[in-house]
Amino acid sequence: MAVLIIMMLFAWLGFSPEMSDTDRIMMLIGHSSIGTIITTLILMRISKRFILKHERPNNYSPSRQATAAKLTHYSLYILMVLVPLTGFLTANFHQLPVQLFGSVLINGTANIEAFTTLRLAHSIFVMALMALITLHIAAALVHKIILRDKVLYSIRPWFAKKEG
Repeated sequence: MAVLIIMMLFAWLGFSPEMSDTDRIMMLIGHSSIGTIITTLILMRISKRFILKHERPNNYSPSRQATAAKLTHYSLYILMVLVPLTGFLTANFHQLPVQLFGSVLINGTANIEAFTTLRLAHSIFVMALMALITLHIAAALVHKIILRDKVLYSIRPWFAKKEG
């Protein structure tokens, strides 16, 4: 899922103003299709985390560090919902046909005002998500390289060195 999200964050490079409507439609098909896959995975992850309440790694962290981690994780979840939601709503008001997997039309009535407002919100949420992902990666590197604690091993125990 992380690879797909990072790939989608660079989609704005592909949507250039100079591209033809045919090229833009092809980009929209790919973008909305991958976005649908990500949304499905996010919903599965949220249900696992908040509904099924699967066991989470238990790491001792100083209070401020634990609070920052919790705020970052909740913010990531919120943005991982808001980005595809505003993306879908933006597509709904797009003047070009937006299709999932090249076959399911997802937009309704073209409305340039609603499209522009929702696209702005989508862009803001994408930028916020990019910033949080960058912060998250930086924090992971700090834990691994500087603090040398076991946070990353508790998240992915199969990478832990066997003691004994």
